[in-house]
Amino acid sequence: MNMEGQPVEGAAVDTPELNLFQRVMLTFTAPSKLGEYVRSRQPWFWTLAIVAIVSAVLFLVMPAELIQSAMERGAQGRSEGQEMDPDTMLLMGRVSTTVGALLMTFVFAFAIAGVVYLTFNVMLGGDSTYKQHLSAVSHMYWINLLAFLIVLPLWISKGDMNVRLSLGLLLADEPSSIPTHFMNSIGLFGLWASAVLGTIESGLSGGKISVGKGITTVLVLYFMMAIGSAVIANAFA
Repeated sequence: MNMEGQPVEGAAVDTPELNLFQRVMLTFTAPSKLGEYVRSRQPWFWTLAIVAIVSAVLFLVMPAELIQSAMERGAQGRSEGQEMDPDTMLLMGRVSTTVGALLMTFVFAFAIAGVVYLTFNVMLGGDSTYKQHLSAVSHMYWINLLAFLIVLPLWISKGDMNVRLSLGLLLADEPSSIPTHFMNSIGLFGLWASAVLGTIESGLSGGKISVGKGITTVLVLYFMMAIGSAVIANAFA
């Protein structure tokens, strides 16, 4: 069995093969049908790897001024004598963002798939495999890639990598408390991606879990993650 997902044991072998483009289109237009497809085939590796590679390339070609601005902001808390010269700072920023995009895309996907696996199998009585959930999460990441492609021009135009398309846009000031950090953590594309993943999970369940229940479950997980992120952000603000 290769990493691009051959039919699972006991599944129908006549399931039509879908290429990456077709599967990405289903992610955006018919995620429930994608979930049904993932029941018999689990193409996850290249589905996720392409997202990671494109993200890494975008960080690699990002304007130097944007990287330096982000690094300088992070270095403001350093004590005197620990400052880095601009060239070293830029190099470290390039390496950390590029390598981070390559590695953390997989790390977070594996972690999210694990949480979804435990939630839908243990709490909701599902019987899907970890690999099926990983394939579902890998396709959801194309929503995140679209978000990155849209927010990148905003970063460049404003010269700030902290710009987010989140509920924090409704706030007049910078986040300064847990509720405001929470709103800043709720991304518009994050809500969309959660709804898509919940719909895929419904299709993956073979009708055992309704679309509404699947979406609600994933949204609850997303809000719990946002609360944790807000608490951490407030503690280190």
